[in-house]
Amino acid sequence: MSLFDFFGGGASQAAEAAPAVNSPERLALYQKEWCPYCQRVKAVVAELGLELAEYDTNDSEHLQALMAGGGQRMVPCLRIEQDNGDYFWLYESADIAAYLRMHFGKDS
Repeated sequence: MSLFDFFGGGASQAAEAAPAVNSPERLALYQKEWCPYCQRVKAVVAELGLELAEYDTNDSEHLQALMAGGGQRMVPCLRIEQDNGDYFWLYESADIAAYLRMHFGKDS
């Protein structure tokens, strides 16, 4: 069973609604080291060979940035920088994994 199978194999509505970006440099992952859902996303990031900025929300500065931008303290959260400089905040590990596969997977 691959991670693709684990996450259902298809893109979610949330992942499809998120803006497309052409570079992982425009992505940042807000996470906690002990969070199993965060680890699942990080496994997909590694599998795809991506390098993302990561912010541990155990650091109060990163937690405040997450809450100010995304409105929730839930992790994992993928911050996506849009062409106009605004940010789109994508929550839920399965949605984040689907988004990464859709835009950076081998068939993207």
